[in-house]
Amino acid sequence: MSLLAPPLSLYIHMPWCVKKCPYCDFNSHGLRSTPPPYAEYIDHLLADLDADRVDFAAALQDRPVISIFFGGGTPSLFSPELIARLLDGVRERLALADDAEITLETNPGTVEHGRFEGYLDAGVKRISFGVQSFDDDKLRRLGRIHSAAEAEAAVKSAQDAGYANINLDLMYALPRQTLAGALADVERAVALGPTHISHYQLTLEPNTVFAANPPPLPDDDQAWAMQEACQARLADAGYGQYEISAYAQPGRRCVHNLNYWQFGDYL
Repeated sequence: MSLLAPPLSLYIHMPWCVKKCPYCDFNSHGLRSTPPPYAEYIDHLLADLDADRVDFAAALQDRPVISIFFGGGTPSLFSPELIARLLDGVRERLALADDAEITLETNPGTVEHGRFEGYLDAGVKRISFGVQSFDDDKLRRLGRIHSAAEAEAAVKSAQDAGYANINLDLMYALPRQTLAGALADVERAVALGPTHISHYQLTLEPNTVFAANPPPLPDDDQAWAMQEACQARLADAGYGQYEISAYAQPGRRCVHNLNYWQFGDYL
């Protein structure tokens, strides 16, 4: 292996969600009457990893994985036991750095306190909550399954379970959102004390419900005013901006996303 080989990360996609949001263009599938084959899917993921180890044997040799990211979909639909089995399988197949960052994306409407303790025991070190807003009207317009109160309770449950590294995803320029509303979302996020906040502008992507039936959104000037005001508030609260939509407390930048931005390697 070259001494100049870039860091290596692993992305694991979990495709199911309770229901697909109208703005989402990711590879995700809402639940149906028949439960998804969660355990079988884990088997297939590990089989894929076995194939990668053969196909990329030279490139993977002696290279520790610095981060794992479970994205979706809604990875928190998978039980802690299944996540533990998957992570055990990854460890058997790849070398993990001792301080590897392991992130699980979580929908606040799909978890309870006991799950966070289980995910922590499984080896998940960082939780990323898809909050999007703390305004119940905006959450309904976005098709989210949780309320603002449920989002706050989920974050506090994760903290109580022992998680010290937590990201909150927020969106702005939402349907009928005002500048005051966007700032109120940031205030409630900051009050929860996460180590990281991702602050995205809602965009209308092709092949989504919102693209086919566009909701009334703030105009470009209003969206820019929201971005500037929220950026300033996050800076005042101690969150440094290091990507277009990523803000972190000192020492809490997302290792996995940074590896993408810095042209690292990933599986």
